[in-house]
Amino acid sequence: MVGLAGCSGGGGGDDGSGDDGSGDGSGDGSGGDDGSGDDGSGDGGGGDDVVNMRVGSSTQGSTVFQTSQAVQRVLRSESDIVRWDTQASGGDPASIRIYNDGGLDAYGLTNFTQKQAMNSEGPFEGEDLEAPYQGFTYFVRDDFFYAVDGSGIETTDDMLGEPFHMLQPGWGTRAMFEEIMRTGGGEDLLEQLNENVVNVDVGDVAGAVEEGNITCGIGYGANEVNLPSWFAEVDARSDVHLVEMSDQFREVFESSPLAPYFEKDPYGFEQDVEGPLQGWQLLFQYFFDPDLPADAVYDVLQVAHDHYESVQEGQPAFFPYGENPDHFVTAIESDFTPVHPGAADFYEDNDLWDDSWTRGE
Repeated sequence: MVGLAGCSGGGGGDDGSGDDGSGDGSGDGSGGDDGSGDDGSGDGGGGDDVVNMRVGSSTQGSTVFQTSQAVQRVLRSESDIVRWDTQASGGDPASIRIYNDGGLDAYGLTNFTQKQAMNSEGPFEGEDLEAPYQGFTYFVRDDFFYAVDGSGIETTDDMLGEPFHMLQPGWGTRAMFEEIMRTGGGEDLLEQLNENVVNVDVGDVAGAVEEGNITCGIGYGANEVNLPSWFAEVDARSDVHLVEMSDQFREVFESSPLAPYFEKDPYGFEQDVEGPLQGWQLLFQYFFDPDLPADAVYDVLQVAHDHYESVQEGQPAFFPYGENPDHFVTAIESDFTPVHPGAADFYEDNDLWDDSWTRGE
């Protein structure tokens, strides 16, 4: 999924956006872990007893994509009623639009982007889009600033005027960063960062850093376990360090209502990186089509709970739901789209349901 870690060697995570990716929405649906892929032709109820879920994911190499493939593999061996087919849609906003065109049955992305779509805001301005139901949390992303050793960049103020990578163009998490800066009173800082922004896909970042074309940017980790594969490559090929949050930047993140500011110990790096890790958090969850059978969605959560260790073999950042079921509901919100009845049944059976949530029909 998000593609945080998931690459060989434990790196991984995408935008993670994991997320997101600027793809054109033409996902090839190839995602099988066994290399066989799927044509993604299911209609949400393929087969006599099997429900075929076409699940929109971010770009390959992202934590989101890798997570989705890992879930797909385990469901194929452990579920008799669900066939999970990862579709490389390019992430948001592509997944949302493909879903509305009938090409997906579920997708994973941030609550922030889903709310933009529901309110016809940001990249969805003027669009009338249907919202799927909330499902379960699969990714809590820790975004932070990094810089190349020897660049002279020690604090976020030093990044102004430097070649800066603001995540991949088209990613919803990049749009979220920009909105955080605006809502937190950092419009002038954002304008200065944009003056020297380097617009390359995450797969090209390691090379651009190595060649000196990027001296600082945004990185992230997943679920306090690992880095996305693209940033793990940066970590492997170049000496980098964490950038200290200056007072004016920290005030922006503490003032914005969109994402909580955090400080914690670094994780996921192969090189010796000194902390603290300072940044902002993003919540990702799977959203499901209301027409998907409740028992099928319930089964997805049950398999994630009972076989999380098998999923972690493909994506180490997958939450240990069986040890701590509360991970399922970290991103579930009130005053939002309803919770899918299959997920609601699971939460009620496991004492996770909150009466402030709305149950879907």
